[in-house]
Amino acid sequence: MPDETSLYIYGAPPEEYTTVTPAVPPRQQQPYQQPQQFSGPPPRHLHWKEVLSGFVLRPLRTMDAVRDQAVWWPALIMSALGGALAVFANDASRKELVDSTMSTSVPALGIVIVMVPAFCALLGLVSHALATQFGGNGSPTPFITLSMILVWIADAPRLVVALFAPDDNPIVAGIGIASFALTAWLLTMLMTRVHELPWPRALGCVAVELIALLLVLKLPLTS
Repeated sequence: MPDETSLYIYGAPPEEYTTVTPAVPPRQQQPYQQPQQFSGPPPRHLHWKEVLSGFVLRPLRTMDAVRDQAVWWPALIMSALGGALAVFANDASRKELVDSTMSTSVPALGIVIVMVPAFCALLGLVSHALATQFGGNGSPTPFITLSMILVWIADAPRLVVALFAPDDNPIVAGIGIASFALTAWLLTMLMTRVHELPWPRALGCVAVELIALLLVLKLPLTS
């Protein structure tokens, strides 16, 4: 290709000068596009009836929906009813209440109705404290209240069968083992969603709660 000064010497490009067309066209500037805006409704809190039915029919999906929601009244009421039902489901405690006078049985049952929800809430608080030590980032009230509900939903079949069968019945023992395994799985899955922990750490966080539930509530109560 001739030197560029030939344009000034000859006044016009020489015949040997050819125009080279680039093989790749120049990049065209794309117009700026705004990010897509989502105009859907904000996430809503589930009604307590939806929470209870969801834990029974679709527990994992319901946990994802209520992982930041506290449901105190359903948790307290279910724990109180579950504690009272656990007393009547045990042969020794039921016989003791039936044989005692009204002035003795009513205060004893009232103590159970008050202490069992407080005990379950304390266990949930302990599991939350352990989760924070393992790197969990969830709030305490959602896990405490939801775990109280899950404990009694999982234990409901055992309590219902124990009302009509003696404590030494093998069916009651088998349902009790199955309900305890279900409780462990539900609490572990709840911990993974509320505190965003892997399941081995989540299981370790709820281990203390599971042992306490097994010793105090799920094993047959003694007089």
